[in-house]
Amino acid sequence: MIVGFGIKFISAERKVVPKGRININSTPKIISISQAESGFMKKEKPLNIEFEFTTKYEPKVGEIKILGNVFYIGKDIKKILEFWEKDKKLSKEFEMEIKNFLFRKCLTIGVNLSENMQLPPPLMFPAIIPKRIQKKAEDLTYIG
Repeated sequence: MIVGFGIKFISAERKVVPKGRININSTPKIISISQAESGFMKKEKPLNIEFEFTTKYEPKVGEIKILGNVFYIGKDIKKILEFWEKDKKLSKEFEMEIKNFLFRKCLTIGVNLSENMQLPPPLMFPAIIPKRIQKKAEDLTYIG
């Protein structure tokens, strides 16, 4: 169970004014996993998961980068930590839980940053289209 989230570093850069087709790619990356020094409610010491979340705007339009920590407690902490220290890998279920959490948190932050940097949002928002000009879903394009 994720019990905490913190940001250590945020950077946002717009290199050029966006024109034409822009590919937007967001990627969460686990940098390290360790046992946290302080315990959660003095019972359990959570895992400290350091991450990097990058959203790139291509071709060379801009980039948003967020570095931080996620704190996790649960019954499999020792197994997760041993697996990470041995192979620098995570079980599929644990990796999905952490990365889905990072997508929710960091894309939310990225929307605000992209607006301030005059970049397209890192995810597509729903749009209401008048009935007379609605297009089929396959005619609408978005790369993100």
